[in-house]
Amino acid sequence: MNLAHALLLFAGLAAEGLAAVPEPGAPDQASTLLAVQRKYENAVAMSAQGRIIEAEDELRDIVGTCSRVFGKEHPDTLINRSNLAATLAEQGKYAEAEKENREVLSIRRRVLGEKHPDTLMSRNNLAAALQEQGRHSEAVKEYHAVLQARLRVLGAEHLETLESRNNLATAYNDQGRHADAEKEHRLVLALRSRLLGPRHPKTLASRNNLAAVLQELDRQAEAEQEHRTVLDLRQQVLGANHPDVFLSCFNLALCLEARSKPAEALGFMRRAHAGFKRTLGAGHPHTRIAGQSVSQIEAQLKP
Repeated sequence: MNLAHALLLFAGLAAEGLAAVPEPGAPDQASTLLAVQRKYENAVAMSAQGRIIEAEDELRDIVGTCSRVFGKEHPDTLINRSNLAATLAEQGKYAEAEKENREVLSIRRRVLGEKHPDTLMSRNNLAAALQEQGRHSEAVKEYHAVLQARLRVLGAEHLETLESRNNLATAYNDQGRHADAEKEHRLVLALRSRLLGPRHPKTLASRNNLAAVLQELDRQAEAEQEHRTVLDLRQQVLGANHPDVFLSCFNLALCLEARSKPAEALGFMRRAHAGFKRTLGAGHPHTRIAGQSVSQIEAQLKP
């Protein structure tokens, strides 16, 4: 298994501000909004520190308050339900994340329409939850629909369109359509390099994803070089303890193992396992997979 695509991001957490504007003469709503804003900021800080379970608790409380005070269809309620779904996905609770995303998507379709950016974001988040559950055909269908809508509305070089292409390509790779995945990833990589620069985290994510496809195509030497370059650049840009660095360690270790370099692979896999355990928790699927891989490589090295 290759953890090719970046860890699921919080859908709007720390990126979207709260939208509620209380009516004049509604002090209860104003004080509630202030309290919600503070809890939202706490959840952002917790997620940044890897305290995902605590962030989930905060977000559940926020969703309950927003639903009660502002209504179940209010933008803040839906934003925070999306954030909650992303937090569930970060913990590997993909079925729960799917349920939240489907319910938010249903409301946004009815209230905002099929082409609204928030509706498309919900479809993207749903596709990610499906992909993590191994339902690749369903994920491809959703990602493809989002990409087509963003191409029409935003254009081929918009960053959200590129995000959709990237996501579709990772789903193609998971589905076994490796040639299609390589084509899409190379297109996204070229555009991100030009628009964002070669060291931008999104550009590095594209290089990581391309390397994963090269592994699937059994072009291991090319894949190893890409993974080494991405790991080096991520450490420079993001710091040694960023989750994306541990992701690169994991993928490089798999590549080294495939190239019959188990001793070197073990060092990178141990680093990935320790990093995932610290940032995601011992029960997260990424942590468990890395731990199993450590054991397998250690077994190979025993005399």
